[in-house]
Amino acid sequence: MPLLLLFLFFFQPIQDSVETDHRGPVDSILKAIEENRVVALGENHGHAELHDLILKTLATQRASEALDDIVVEWGNSLYQPTIDRYLAGDSVPWDSVALAWRNAVVSPNTVWDSEVYANFFKGVREINSRAGRDKKFRVLLADSPINWDVVESRNDVVPFFDRAASMAEILRTESLLKGRKSLFLAGGLHVSKKPRTHINRLGIPYSEITPIAWVEFKNPGVTFVIQSFGKAAALNLTDLTTDGAPKYFELKTASALRSISASSTSSLKNMDGTRPDVYPDLVLGDLVDAVILWDQEMVTFLEPKPEVYEDDVYWTELNRRSQLMRGGPMDTALRER
Repeated sequence: MPLLLLFLFFFQPIQDSVETDHRGPVDSILKAIEENRVVALGENHGHAELHDLILKTLATQRASEALDDIVVEWGNSLYQPTIDRYLAGDSVPWDSVALAWRNAVVSPNTVWDSEVYANFFKGVREINSRAGRDKKFRVLLADSPINWDVVESRNDVVPFFDRAASMAEILRTESLLKGRKSLFLAGGLHVSKKPRTHINRLGIPYSEITPIAWVEFKNPGVTFVIQSFGKAAALNLTDLTTDGAPKYFELKTASALRSISASSTSSLKNMDGTRPDVYPDLVLGDLVDAVILWDQEMVTFLEPKPEVYEDDVYWTELNRRSQLMRGGPMDTALRER
């Protein structure tokens, strides 16, 4: 029996100790932004409904008054000037804008080619077009500034692997330490307030410090972390999301959720499919301050469309990177879906 089911079986029903924030996710995220210097929102990559919720939140008057910067994982900081011009409303070729996420350190992983990330930049540009000069959002690209044009081997990429440090440094120096308020958007593994540990392939214990853990170490107490569980079927929390609408829970009032084993909520898996104990002795409440739960029958994850790879220049470059990083070509099925 899964760990969470055991917990629910031996303790009081989860409904009895969970209080939904009846303002809904948008109002709750806005309240968190208004009350904190840094709000981190963790996503499952490609989650369309969450990205719709993010843009809906940013389009509000409250967001324009309370928030200065949006710091994102899905952008190479080398392209910050291009994104600044694009979001200011300047005429910038789309191919140049797309380099921000196509040339990320994780390439040739195509996770950022999902349309939700392109639509995010388009959406913020549209929101900025309606805002006054002092109310426009700045989007800070927080991934490592790798220049793929000069990469000739895997060793050239290694110095940029510490993406967490890059994200934390940009969040702190470009926003927090300038007295600005930021919303940090990244994959769920990057928003935990605690490092995660595992045994590496050499059998040596290794701790991975997340961007938010770095920020908390340097500036304790400035962050408020919201984890979106777009893929929560394994957590068996369907009794909390049966009406199709996302639900927001602050863990300080949701004792059952707060007490869930932290490792059981991780998306990491061992080779045999089991979940590693990457957060020994920690509970969910140690990692985050609030969660958004989704009806698992009402979530959509958008894979990259094949037309993205009809660009022969991009496809050729992806294959070059794949040979360098993986020792083989890209899967041609990406162009045929």
